[in-house]
Amino acid sequence: MLCPQCHRPVPLKLFWIASGANGSSCPHCEASLCPRAACAVVLFLLSCVTGDTTLLLLRHWGVEFWSAFLGFFAVFALTYALGLKFILRLRVKTSPTSGLKERRV
Repeated sequence: MLCPQCHRPVPLKLFWIASGANGSSCPHCEASLCPRAACAVVLFLLSCVTGDTTLLLLRHWGVEFWSAFLGFFAVFALTYALGLKFILRLRVKTSPTSGLKERRV
């Protein structure tokens, strides 16, 4: 993933932490970054669908529920990790009041 401001690589581990969903800052230029909403929704839905399909297939094949649930979680996490690299795109976070200040001036 690249920073949209300085075009340098941003480590993916920033978005695995709890505050990463709300945004993180670029370690190079300190720009406040957050994921694009549409990309985040697509990534979450894709992860849910692949995990749910795995759960349904494992239950159909007679696997116990807890084992099937672990399969769901593993496939969900793997899809999410791969999707962070290939699907998720970042944008520079703007403050909600920045547009108001520009209009008043």
